[in-house]
Formats: sequence, C-alpha cells, structure tokens
Amino acid sequence: MRFLLGVLGGALALSLCVSSTAQAASQGKSVEMKLPSSISDSLPWFAIREVSDNMLPFTRTHLSKISMKNERTALVYFATWCIPCRAGIKRLVDNYAELQKNKVSVVLVNIGERDEELVKSWVKKTNVSKFTVVSDPFKRLTEGFGLVKEGEEISLPRTIVLDKNAKPLFMLGEEGNDWPQVLWTK
Repeated sequence: MRFLLGVLGGALALSLCVSSTAQAASQGKSVEMKLPSSISDSLPWFAIREVSDNMLPFTRTHLSKISMKNERTALVYFATWCIPCRAGIKRLVDNYAELQKNKVSVVLVNIGERDEELVKSWVKKTNVSKFTVVSDPFKRLTEGFGLVKEGEEISLPRTIVLDKNAKPLFMLGEEGNDWPQVLWTK
C-alpha cells in the first residue's frame, strides 16, 4: 500500500511538472506569476541546509550575503526527478558565464526530497556544484514563503528572483525560450 501511494504521488508530481513545461513551450516565454503577499516586501527568516559534504546551515542571512554581491539572485526550485527542472538547470549550467557577466547568482532549492545522498549524488553528476545548492525537505521555502498551503505540493519548475537586498522582484513558473536570459532582462 505504501509503495502504491508513493508511485501515485510521484505520478501526480510528475504530471504537474510536465504540464507546466507544455504550457511554457506553447507560449514561448517564461510565465511570470504573482508573488505571494507573504514575500512581496521581504523574505521571512528561515533555516535550511546546503547540499554539501558538511551540510552547512543556510539562512536568510547567508542568502542576503549572496544577494549583496550580485544584481539579482534566482532561487530556482527543483526536484531531482523533475524532467523540466533538469532541463532548466542544464541551461543554467550552459549559461554560467552569461549569468556571471550579468551579475546573477543562482541558488538551487531542492524541495521535498529527504534522501540527502541521492541529492548529493545528483549534484555531483550534473555539475551544478558551481551554484549554491540547498535542501528544503520540510518546505520552509515553499509553505514558509506562502507559495503553497500546508500539505500542498508546489508545481515545478518555479523561480523567485531577488534584488541586491534579497527583496523579491518577481516569480516565474514555467520556463520558456527566454530562460535563463529572463533572469537578468526583466
């Protein structure tokens, strides 16, 4: 029974992920979404962990320090099983020099996955360690930011773009043909 529920949950999450991408592809551009009122002015305090050998803490203070060094910071929500997320992250890796040139930092936020070794392995395999990668298995950056209500699942991919002061500027849902250029051109 537990296995069946896991399979059904994974299928539902995958369908949310795939339907988001199909919509983006038909529109051509990344889809901007309304920021939740709970983060329209600033981000609440949070504490999660980096995906690294040490699994260091990562808080709003750490995020603020990253943001101060750049014009924009993108919080890119993903799951290792999400095919559109993987495609979008590959485009971030491929455009790393452009992100640097345009002063955009990226923080990859893994949500809901509690198998730390799986996520660490994925990070190494996909060459995303040039970005800060954090783990949010308990939904501090989804439910805590008002992106979803308690118990709901977030549709992926999702990105929140912050300014130098870690103030949210805009949020993107589906990634279109303008990804990742939309991170520095809006």
